[in-house]
Amino acid sequence: MPFLQSRIGRSLLILAGIALIAGGAAGYWFYDQFLRDLPDLRDIEDYSPALTSIVLDRNGRPIGEFFEEQRRLVPIGEIPRHVQLAFVAAEDKSFFEHEGLDYSSIARAALANLRGGGIRQGASTITQQMVKSLLLTPERTFRRKIREMILARRIEEHFTKDEILYLYVNQIYFGHGAWGIGQAARAYFGKEVPDLTLSESALLAGLPQRPSAYSPYRDPEAAERRRQYVLERMWVDGFIDQNSYEEALANPPEIGGPSEDDDLEPAAHFVELVRRHLFEAIGSDEVLRGGLIIETTLDLELQRAAVDALREGLEAHDKRQGYRGPERTVSPDQFDAAIVSLGQRNAEFFTNPDAQENTTLSEDDGEERDAILPPVTLPLETALEGLVIEIDSKKQEARIAFSPGVTGVVHLDDVTWAGEPNPKRRVRNVQKISSIFSVGDLARFVRIADSPDGPQSDTPTLEARVALFQEPIVQGALLSLDNHTGDVLALVGGYDYAQSEFNRAVQAKRQPGSAFKPFIYGAALEKGYTPVSEVVDRPVVYTDPVSGFVWAPKNYGRKFYGPMPMRNALKKSINNATVHLFRDVGVNFVIDFSERLGIQSPLSPDLSLALGSSSVTLLELTQAYAVFPNQGRRVLPHFINQVTTRDGRILLERVPLGSEAQGDSSNDIAEPEQVAQEPHTNLETGNPESGEDADRVISEASAYLMCDLLKAVVQEGTGRKARRLGRPVAGKTGTTNEQGDAWFMGFSPDITTGVWVGHDDNSVLGFGETGAGAALPIWTDFMQVALARQPVRDFDVPPENIVFARIDRKTGLLADTASHDAYFQPFLEGTAPERTVGQKESMTDAARALRDDIF
Repeated sequence: MPFLQSRIGRSLLILAGIALIAGGAAGYWFYDQFLRDLPDLRDIEDYSPALTSIVLDRNGRPIGEFFEEQRRLVPIGEIPRHVQLAFVAAEDKSFFEHEGLDYSSIARAALANLRGGGIRQGASTITQQMVKSLLLTPERTFRRKIREMILARRIEEHFTKDEILYLYVNQIYFGHGAWGIGQAARAYFGKEVPDLTLSESALLAGLPQRPSAYSPYRDPEAAERRRQYVLERMWVDGFIDQNSYEEALANPPEIGGPSEDDDLEPAAHFVELVRRHLFEAIGSDEVLRGGLIIETTLDLELQRAAVDALREGLEAHDKRQGYRGPERTVSPDQFDAAIVSLGQRNAEFFTNPDAQENTTLSEDDGEERDAILPPVTLPLETALEGLVIEIDSKKQEARIAFSPGVTGVVHLDDVTWAGEPNPKRRVRNVQKISSIFSVGDLARFVRIADSPDGPQSDTPTLEARVALFQEPIVQGALLSLDNHTGDVLALVGGYDYAQSEFNRAVQAKRQPGSAFKPFIYGAALEKGYTPVSEVVDRPVVYTDPVSGFVWAPKNYGRKFYGPMPMRNALKKSINNATVHLFRDVGVNFVIDFSERLGIQSPLSPDLSLALGSSSVTLLELTQAYAVFPNQGRRVLPHFINQVTTRDGRILLERVPLGSEAQGDSSNDIAEPEQVAQEPHTNLETGNPESGEDADRVISEASAYLMCDLLKAVVQEGTGRKARRLGRPVAGKTGTTNEQGDAWFMGFSPDITTGVWVGHDDNSVLGFGETGAGAALPIWTDFMQVALARQPVRDFDVPPENIVFARIDRKTGLLADTASHDAYFQPFLEGTAPERTVGQKESMTDAARALRDDIF
C-alpha cells in the first residue's frame, strides 16, 4: 500500500480512473453513434422487396405491369455461375475470401482519398453495398460508413455467400427502370436470367456502379468499354479462361427489351380498368409492390385484332372527310435546319440510322444526291414527319424529306382522298398533286409497299414510296364478350391510349340510335307479337303534353312504306314503324325489358326512346345484346379471372366489369299512361326470372326469334356488309340524328361484339356517315379474326315450342303458288300465320268486285 499512498501512486490511480471514465464515455459515445438502433438482421431474413405485379391475358401472356420498383426476384439457383462471377469481378474480387470487409482495398482507398483531399475512391464490398441498399441510407458520412462495416461483419456471420449474392443482385438498380438482375435481363436483352451469355453478363455487371453513365441505350460506347473491363477482370482474376474471354470480347451483345413489351400497348385501356379496380379493392401498395399475378379474361390475339380494326376503321373514316392541311409550313430559307431537326426526331424509327450522311438538300444537286443516298430504310406503316421539298406536276409526284439524305415520294394515286373537307357533300377525289401539297408543307407520311401495277418511282431502290397520313380526330370503341361466360375478350377504349386515357367502351354514354330497336322488337315478341306481325310505317306527329315539344320522326330516306311485316321493319330500320310499335307495346314494358337484359342507364319514358334517344354505354349495350345468343340468359361481363399473391394466396376471383359489381340498378320512373290498347293477345311464357334457371331474363324461344330477326338485318338489311364473313351472324346498325354516333352491335352463336364511332364533343361524323358505313366495317374486320378459330354453326334452335313455316317475304303470309319470294321463318308454336298470299289476293279481288257493284 505504500506505493498507492505515494504521490506517484495517487497520480496513477487518478489517471487510471480518468482513463476508465474516458473509456466508458468513449464506449458509450461509440455505442450511441454507431451501434444504437442498428437495423435488425431479421429484416434481411424476411427479404420481401417491392415486386412488379404482372397482368396476364387468358392464355398467360403479359399484357400489363404495375410497379413502384420494376423488379422480378430470381433464386440464386437460377442464376448461372458465370453471371455471379461477373458481378464478383466487377465489384468485389475478394468476395469469396473476406468476411465482409476487404482491408487491403480499404487501405488503398484511404491512401487515395488522403492524396485527393476528399472521398475519391470507395472500397465497399458486395456485402457492404447490399447493407447500404437494404438497411441504411445512401448518405456519404463517416458515421454511416462505420455502421455499414459493422453490419457487413454481422451479415457475414449469419448468411452464406450465396445468400448475400442473391440479396445483392436482386436488390441493386441497373438503370432503365430495372431493379434486380431479373428485370435487368429483360430490360436490356429481352430474356430470362438463366439464358444470359457471358458477354451479356459482363455488360449487366458493369451497370450498378453508374447505371446512367454506362447505359447501352444512353451511351453505347461507354457501356462497351465497361463490358470489356469486366471481361478483362474476369480473365485476370481467373474466373474464365482466355478462350472464353476472347470469344465474349469479340461478340458484343445485342441490346433490346422483351418482345412482349409490344403487347402492353394494345391492352392499355383494359389494363387501366384493371388497375383502377384493384387499387379500390385491395389497395395501391399491394398492387404496386406485391408482385401479384393478375389473370384476366382478355385474349391478346383478339385484342390486337380489335385495335387494328378500330384504328383502320377510324383512319378510313377520317380520309372520307378530306385533308385538313399541313401541320405547319416551313419557309425555304429554313429547309436545312428543319430537315436536320426532322432527322433527329425520326432517327429512332430508321432501320439503319447510322448510315445517314449529314448533307443538305437543294434543287441543284438532285442527281448527285440520288447517287450517294445512304441505305436508310423507312419503317412500314409508321407515321413520320416529313417536309415537302419538291412537287413534280408532270409526274404527279411530291418528294418528301425525312432527314438529311433520306427522302420518299408521294404519288397522286395514293392521296386522291385528300380533297377539301365539305360537311354538306362527299369529298371529291383530287386530280392534281399540287392541289394537296405546296413546297414547305410539313405533314406526316407513312411508307407503303410498292404496288407492281401502280406507278413506280424512278429511283425505287433509293426512295421509298410514301403516302400522306392524317391522324383521325374521330374516336371509337370496341367491346367483345363471350356469350356464355361473359368474359371480356377484347376492349378498346379509343384510337390511342397515349393521347386519351378516357375509356369510351365503359365510360362514355352516347345515344344508341337505331341500335336500341332490337329491345323494342324483343319486347314485342314477349308481348305476343310474331316476327311477321303487321306494323305500319306512316307519318306521325307527337306533341309533348308538358313541354309542348313537337316531334315528327322521319325515316332515313324520307320515304314511308305503309304496312309491312315486323321482320321487314327491323331489317330496314324503319323509324316510324318502330315508333308505332313502341307505342303499342308500351313504353314502360320496353324499359323493363331493356333493364332485364342489362341496360342500367336511365331511360326516358317517352316515344323518342324508340329511336334510341337515351344515352347508354357500349358495355351496357353489348351485355344486353349478348342475351339473345345466350338463349335468353343474363350475361354478366367479367374481366378478371383471378388475382394471387407472390406466395400463391388467392385475393380475388371472377371480378365483374361494370356497376353490376356493386349491385343491380333500378329505374324509379313512374308508369306512364298507356298510349293505346294492346292489339294482340298476351302470349308471354311466364315470369322468366322464376323457376330453375335463375339467370333467364327472357324466354328461350323469344331469344331465338330475335337471333333470327337480327340475322335478317345482316342477310337482307342494313347490315349486309357483314355477309362477307360467310357464316351465320346477326346484328343491328345504329345512327343518331345528324350522324353524331354510329354503331354496329352484332353477334355469332359464341361472341357478341359492339362498335361505336363518334366525336367526344358530339360533333357530326360527316356527310352520309352511318352505322353501316363507319362502324360495321370495324366490326366485320374484328369478327373475321375472332371467328376464324370457331366452327361455322348456326344459332341453336330451342328443343321445344319452335316451328318453321314457309313465308312470303313481302307480305309475311304463308307462301303458296302465288308467292314469288319465300323463306322459312321460325315461330313460337301456334303463332304462325294461317292466311296465304293467294287468299289475301282473292279477298282483295272480292273487295274490288264489291266496290264495282256498289258504284
